[in-house]
Amino acid sequence: MTLGRWCLLVALKSSGKAMVPSELSDDLAVTRANISNLLNALEQTGRIRRNFDPANRRRILVRLTPEGDELISKVWPVYEQTIVQHVGNKLSREEQDQLKVLLNKLY
Repeated sequence: MTLGRWCLLVALKSSGKAMVPSELSDDLAVTRANISNLLNALEQTGRIRRNFDPANRRRILVRLTPEGDELISKVWPVYEQTIVQHVGNKLSREEQDQLKVLLNKLY
């Protein structure tokens, strides 16, 4: 699992809805070509599904599959522990709170 693939899965999970590829591209700040490659890889492994939007057949909607959701559930604790270990433990509580505020501004 590459970081790009992981971030795409987390973006879908966080949104709580199906997304069009351009939304994912904007959210992750990557090119449309890069999103296409990420989607192809995740679709081949059964972690996402792409379908036509029933309301507009020109649009493709990307959804997290149960397999993708399960992967997030399994990997999230390891991901969280890694962040705490490499970031959280190096910052004071005040610095962590400040970082959260700054990251929320970027989001």
